[in-house]
Amino acid sequence: MAPEPITADYIYRRIRHEIVEGAFAPGAMLKLTRLTDQFGASATPVRDALNRLVGERLVVLLPGGGFRVQSLDADRLAGLYRWHGHLIRFAHERPLPESARKGLGALKHEALEPGQVAAASERLFGILASVPQNEELEQAVAAASSALARARALEHRLLPDVVGEFSLLLATIDRAPIGAARRAMARYHQERARSSFAIHTIMQP
Repeated sequence: MAPEPITADYIYRRIRHEIVEGAFAPGAMLKLTRLTDQFGASATPVRDALNRLVGERLVVLLPGGGFRVQSLDADRLAGLYRWHGHLIRFAHERPLPESARKGLGALKHEALEPGQVAAASERLFGILASVPQNEELEQAVAAASSALARARALEHRLLPDVVGEFSLLLATIDRAPIGAARRAMARYHQERARSSFAIHTIMQP
């Protein structure tokens, strides 16, 4: 198989993965020259990828044009969990259409390991955010999910039985009345907001 072309999209996905996995710590400088050498690319696609990550609030554009990974303290992390929860509960105010139920069905049939729950959760919340067909809401959920990506990738190291919790949340959203589903999502986000200090601690290099 031929290697994947070194495009701005490829570089974006690689840098995003490294931020989420902790290879680039919060507050770390992202030096353009180092990244162009790492990817064997010109400055233009690397800068395009970094600007895309700025749009997702994973990276900060500094005065003078430099870039660094977004800093995230425990209070901001707790606020992000609460904000994300408000957005998702706002999105889930009506019965799910068949297209959304199919998406939930696909998630329910995945055999997840604890480390895979974060990505599955992001897909779940993306499905719910799409139901009202409100582009601004979808963008807000996507931005909050991106900002939480590193923390979510570590939740399984701290929170008990994230696989069982996710399965129960899926089943509740799929089968329970909307009020019960919204309460379940509130508990899900409240648990993470309460645990934000501990999650933030294990995010540190």
